Amino acid sequence: MNLDLRSVQYVVFDEADRLFEMGFATALNEIIGRLPTSRQTLLFSATLPKTLVEFAKAGLQDPKLVRLDADSKISKDLRMAFFSVKQAEKDACLLVLLRDIIKVPLGTPEVPETTKGKDRDAHHASPHQTLIFVATKHHVEYINNLLSAAGYATSHIYGSLDQAARTQQMDYFRRGRSNILVVTDVAARGIDIPVLANVVNYDFPAGARVFVHRVGRTARAGRNGWAWSFVTAPELPHLLDLRLFLGRPLKSSVTQSQSGESPYIDTLILGSFPRSKVDDETEYVRSLDGERRDLPSLREVMRKGQGMYERSQAKASQASYKRAKEMMKSGEWGFSTTVGETTIHPVFALKSLSGGASAASGMNEAEEEKRKSLLKAVNAFSPAETVFEIGSRGKTAAGASLMKERRKALGKARERAALVPVASIVEEEKMAISGANERDGDVEMADEDDLEVRTIH
Repeated sequence: MNLDLRSVQYVVFDEADRLFEMGFATALNEIIGRLPTSRQTLLFSATLPKTLVEFAKAGLQDPKLVRLDADSKISKDLRMAFFSVKQAEKDACLLVLLRDIIKVPLGTPEVPETTKGKDRDAHHASPHQTLIFVATKHHVEYINNLLSAAGYATSHIYGSLDQAARTQQMDYFRRGRSNILVVTDVAARGIDIPVLANVVNYDFPAGARVFVHRVGRTARAGRNGWAWSFVTAPELPHLLDLRLFLGRPLKSSVTQSQSGESPYIDTLILGSFPRSKVDDETEYVRSLDGERRDLPSLREVMRKGQGMYERSQAKASQASYKRAKEMMKSGEWGFSTTVGETTIHPVFALKSLSGGASAASGMNEAEEEKRKSLLKAVNAFSPAETVFEIGSRGKTAAGASLMKERRKALGKARERAALVPVASIVEEEKMAISGANERDGDVEMADEDDLEVRTIH
């Protein structure tokens, strides 16, 4: 590189934290070395990793840290809801979310006259505009085609998409010609959407700072916004890390005294989708496979990309993994396959009441409670003897003897599990809280003491 940068007065690095993660440290140091010492350097980032602090100390004179999030990590106007799902049912759950909760209309939306013609930069605010974060570009292609086949007006952006197509897709979404934008984390960097109603985490991020960066695109400038997150069993430890990072309790329901959207501001509520709705949408997705022959092949490619994505994910804390195992043993959170089902997420009742369908919602809840009771009774059933033991009383059949010994071992295991003190789990979580704000995957976060701080409230 042979550039003369002596005339530069100001240099701005946006998304500075990602520049180091993507391997641009050498290029940044080269650029800084060619700049005059009298210039002013500005680094913008949603987070402050240690590498960024080290770079600021080495390349800047008298660096100052200006923080706009001194009081809270996320907006006080942000509502959050978390859903326990199975990986194979994410497609169906996404359709339930869009149709029954967000209520995204089908078809191409009508663009107001004010956003047509020369006013290309105008943004059409819609209460249904939704940004969906997925893991890889293969997820983007599949989800975009699936939602298009379902009748939604969608746009999509991923890292390897050429600039002309990226600009076009973004323009469609900003001007209201599409209600849904499907993106990856890398592609979403630098996207500025002034008004956004909903953010969906189709794949839960493996790091609290990535979650904060995603959901920070809604609930801006005093406007309310919703963040909807899918959580599978392998992703549950990352949700527990997020709980410690935000310092908010994790619950499966709301009390009668809590009404409206207030519980979703200061509480992380985890629940499941109604089984009947998920089953209906699963059958609908199968019907789309017959209409769109490319969907099965795109789904298979997405599954392979999902495996690579999971292997490359950062690990959660050990305390979160232990806590996740305890949660998956119970049927409260929807991750157990042997102890019934979790309670349906209370956001369904909230959205039904807001839509004027309280009576129907009450009937659905009653039916779900009856179905849950039946499932628990079936799952709790334990036969007095197995097929290997029938007719073998008083005999020394190998199968019968083996099953009797197995039954005794399982009984002792249940007794030991019942005696495990809950206090030990609480202590482990308290120990994890002390380092929760510093921990975010494999990236070490900086503290305000590392730089001279000038805080803006």
